[in-house]
Amino acid sequence: MLLVLLGCVPPTTPGPVVREQPADRGQVPGAGMVPSAGCALAPPDAPLTEQRTVEVDGTHRIARVSVPAPATTDGPLPLLLSLHPFATTAADWEQYSGLAAAATARGYVVVTPTGSEPGPRWSVPGGLDLGADDLTFLDTLLDDVEDAYCIDRNRVVAAGFSAGAAMAQALSCTSPWRFAAVAGSGGTNLTDLCPVSPPTDVMVLHGTIDPIAPPSGSTVPFAPPLGLSVERVVATNATRAGCEGPPLVSRPAADVLVERSSGCASGHRVEHWQLLGAGHTWAGAPGGLLELVTGPTTTSISANTVILDFFDDAG
Repeated sequence: MLLVLLGCVPPTTPGPVVREQPADRGQVPGAGMVPSAGCALAPPDAPLTEQRTVEVDGTHRIARVSVPAPATTDGPLPLLLSLHPFATTAADWEQYSGLAAAATARGYVVVTPTGSEPGPRWSVPGGLDLGADDLTFLDTLLDDVEDAYCIDRNRVVAAGFSAGAAMAQALSCTSPWRFAAVAGSGGTNLTDLCPVSPPTDVMVLHGTIDPIAPPSGSTVPFAPPLGLSVERVVATNATRAGCEGPPLVSRPAADVLVERSSGCASGHRVEHWQLLGAGHTWAGAPGGLLELVTGPTTTSISANTVILDFFDDAG
């Protein structure tokens, strides 16, 4: 019986390889605000939303870039990489979540890329991988945006839902030198663990009755890795951050339970927001008929608000 149970638990491996940090990219710990190369250019007329194109392995890839209003553009700005779920366009993701609008209102430059085909989807370590190098695409895209706009390199963050959550978690593993914080809802357990990667501040949100990405782990072959629980993802992120104390538990709403890791090294933060009775949805977003498939949406909190509050304290 013990052997059977052990066979159901995914093994812990070193996980995805940390990508090499270029000398002129990524965070500079302890340096405060670090302006990107784009700060030497004349600022664009803001607010604006434009499409940017980068070339990766001979393929042209696109993203929407939203720049906040002039009143919020004093000096280098934080950058939010916003990652859509499977089979959803960047524009549809922005409309459903409202994340880009909420973030630009707080002064973030928001980059909303389109994943690879078929899908669009994200190719993540240990997850659904059909050969596209989405990690290189996102690195190239962020380099391009940092060269075109005035960005604070110490305040680059990423957030995503479902497959986008898997990619946000994967980026914390493969490019921890670039991201001050990441947040994922409904899919952080759809990529490999990375117990030996350097730490990044991480927020995990997940519905307790999510039928698409169950918190106990995926059971369908087309959504690997199988059997990886959200609890293991959170625990691994806490271990990476050197968190040694018991989690601090709070209840901001009747259907929301929050566990914050304590005793973490260098002030790092790891938070687990359990959305009690919620399904595979973005907290605070419109529900409707889609909930017949995804399950109910938590409306007592806004994922946009709590994630952006988390990001505001990063860096």
